[in-house]
Amino acid sequence: MWVNKAIFKFTVMSACLDPMKLMYVALLGFVVPIGMKLAALYHGSADSQTFEMLTGKVGVSFIMMVLCLGLAGNSTTQSGRGGEYLPLLFSRPVSRTEYVFTKWVTITAIGGTLAALQNILVALCGFAFGETTSALGLLSMIIERYLDSGILAAGMIWTMLNKHPVFQVTSIIAFYVWMLGQTVPPVSVAGPQASGVDQLALEATKILLDCSGYLGDLVLPGINIYDLLNAHTPSLLPIIAYFSTLGIYLTGAIISTNKREFFYGTN
Repeated sequence: MWVNKAIFKFTVMSACLDPMKLMYVALLGFVVPIGMKLAALYHGSADSQTFEMLTGKVGVSFIMMVLCLGLAGNSTTQSGRGGEYLPLLFSRPVSRTEYVFTKWVTITAIGGTLAALQNILVALCGFAFGETTSALGLLSMIIERYLDSGILAAGMIWTMLNKHPVFQVTSIIAFYVWMLGQTVPPVSVAGPQASGVDQLALEATKILLDCSGYLGDLVLPGINIYDLLNAHTPSLLPIIAYFSTLGIYLTGAIISTNKREFFYGTN
C-alpha cells in the first residue's frame, strides 16, 4: 500500500489547522473570484482575464503554493510553527516511494477539492443569474482542477525535496515566468506599432508571453477534458505529455528524498 494513513492524516492536519493558510485560501480562492463573478453578473459585463486566471490553473497554483509550504519538505524547509517532527511509531519502515506518494496524494486531494469547490460555487452563481453550464462542462472543469492540482503538487514537491540550489532556483524562476506570462493581458501586445522604448517594452512582453506558453506546455502540461470528450478523434498527445511529466516529477522527488529527514507534517 503506497498511501500511509498516518502521514496522510497529519499532512491534512497541517494544511487545515493553520489559520493563515485557511485565510489565504478563503480570500484568494473564494472571496475574490466569487466576488468578481457576482459583480460581472450584476453589471452584465464579461468575465475579466483576472477572473479567468483565478478560476483556472493559475488559481490552482495560488492555492497549491500555500498548501505545499510546510507540507512537502524535509527538515531543510521546515521552521517555526508546523516544523516539529512527529514521533510516530510505524509497524513497518516507510519507503521513500510511500512517503512521496502519500504527500502527493494528500496535497493533490486538498488542492483539487478546494479548486473544484470554487468552480462549482462560481457555476452556481451563474445559474442564479440565468447562465447555463452543461453538466459535462462542469464535470470537465472539476476534473481539470484535480489534474492541475496533481501536476503542480508533484512539481512543487520535487522542487522542495531537491537540495541542489541551482535546480531549486531554476524551477522557481521557470514557475514565476510561466505565472507572470499568464497574468499579462494579450491586448498589451496588440494595436499599432510603437517606437523607441515602447517598442522595446512591447517586444519584451511578447517574449515573456512566448516563454510562458512554452514553459506551460513543457513543465505544466494540461488536459482539456471537455475538448477531449467532444472530439471525434481524441488526441492522446496531451494525455501522454501530462502523465509522462507527472511521472518524471514524482520519480525525481522519490530519488531526492533523504529518509533521515522525513517530515510527517503536523502542528
